[in-house]
Amino acid sequence: MNRYELLAGELRKRLHEIPESSMNEIKTRELLISFITENTGLEICDEGKWFYAACRSDGAPDGNSKSIAFRADFDAVTCEDGACRHLCGHDGHAAVLAAFAVWVWENKPPQDIFLIFQPGEESGKGAALCCGIFGKESIDEIYGFHNIPGKPIGSILLKPGTFACASVGLAITLTGAPAHAAYPEFGINPARAAADIIICISEEIRKPRRGMVLSTVIGIEMGSDHYGVSASEGILRLTVRAEYQDEYEELLGFIEQRVSDISVKTGLEYRIERFDAFPSTENHDRCLRKVEKAASAVGLPVINLQQPFRWSEDFGWYLKKVPGAFFGIGAGEKWPELHTADYEFNDEIIGSALAALMSISTSS
Repeated sequence: MNRYELLAGELRKRLHEIPESSMNEIKTRELLISFITENTGLEICDEGKWFYAACRSDGAPDGNSKSIAFRADFDAVTCEDGACRHLCGHDGHAAVLAAFAVWVWENKPPQDIFLIFQPGEESGKGAALCCGIFGKESIDEIYGFHNIPGKPIGSILLKPGTFACASVGLAITLTGAPAHAAYPEFGINPARAAADIIICISEEIRKPRRGMVLSTVIGIEMGSDHYGVSASEGILRLTVRAEYQDEYEELLGFIEQRVSDISVKTGLEYRIERFDAFPSTENHDRCLRKVEKAASAVGLPVINLQQPFRWSEDFGWYLKKVPGAFFGIGAGEKWPELHTADYEFNDEIIGSALAALMSISTSS
């Protein structure tokens, strides 16, 4: 284990002890800035809720060199009990990028390197905020990674096109009118409308498409425990996801139109709210080939994925701005799954993650 791996491992454990919710990562951010300041002379660009470290080249780079950004997220998962825990490995992602900052400072690659430390990935809000960097710096490419349980340890997981799906949470509020339960015809009960919405969505997603589309009922809240009163208001909660951004937008448009049609037909008022919106994370072929070449150069096994991950990753916001690639690093075939109580970032993949970042930064 080399010095950079040791630094990352020690920092990861410290970050693991201070998990913080999305967009509230005060101690986490302070620790990361402190680590980079103490171990490097990189320029720290403090943007409030997020920051980036810059290593600017001394002279004009050669014609093949491109300014590169690397990103790591640092928020934790907010669990059902309200507590925050690092159940997705963002402590490991951030620790790896911070240790990579030390290597960048000591090795001075020939091009500008920018290291983005991002809040709020779990809520889908962080990357959109950090995209402000593109108005301040000239960046040609951007790269990021996520640890992936269930895959061979240290393997590099590549997927052309969509790596992770677009998704959003929908809260559909249906408001009618109350009535005595013995005379429901004198009120407007939203139960049938909610059922019709669920049925028409389930029929729509079964239609043939280029890629995967999915809608999942997360919950239904309706009525009360007063058995003499017919329900008059309900909330239907869904997640909608799709492999391709255009089919994702089409499905959302379909749902909104059907909710409107059904509500008008039944005399209901309705409101649709969106939560935790993520674009699809769509890799650029040239940058993906660069990751593959870089991984092979340092002896990391490459696995080409046939299907995108159904979960979402807000790195897609960056890929709408500049070319780049998002890849996975296998955490072990029997490693606990993300967002489960038994999960913790596998420190054994730190070496592979660092080797991949180092190789990408020096690969043409």
